[in-house]
Amino acid sequence: MATTSIILSAYLGRRVREHGYISTEIGLCIGGGTPQRRLAVEGLTGITRAVAEFGRDVLAANPGASFDISVTMAKGQRKPRGFDDAEKAGTFGHKAFLREDAGEDATHRKLVGPSAAGAGAPAAVAA
Repeated sequence: MATTSIILSAYLGRRVREHGYISTEIGLCIGGGTPQRRLAVEGLTGITRAVAEFGRDVLAANPGASFDISVTMAKGQRKPRGFDDAEKAGTFGHKAFLREDAGEDATHRKLVGPSAAGAGAPAAVAA
């Protein structure tokens, strides 16, 4: 299976339930400052594992935080076959760390990046 280099980024956000609908609010950080991790993974399963571990690490560094995880390909990398469909279906679990009970200020705090000690992943090799 081919190895793909990806970049995971955590963005503050929250789920909002209004009038029977659920929407997502995401706070974008202009000028950097969002936790990121660059990894080499194998296939869609590797991406799913990397997202879960990165999310747990960001949450451990930011207890109670509500955030979404963005998965992008490193420069020069092609998306693995099925990536777009898997992302659209939520297969990677990138929205698993968004909370409905987070207040309006949830998108205004700063996320602290996880320590380098927590950066190793059995399903992904640090790039």
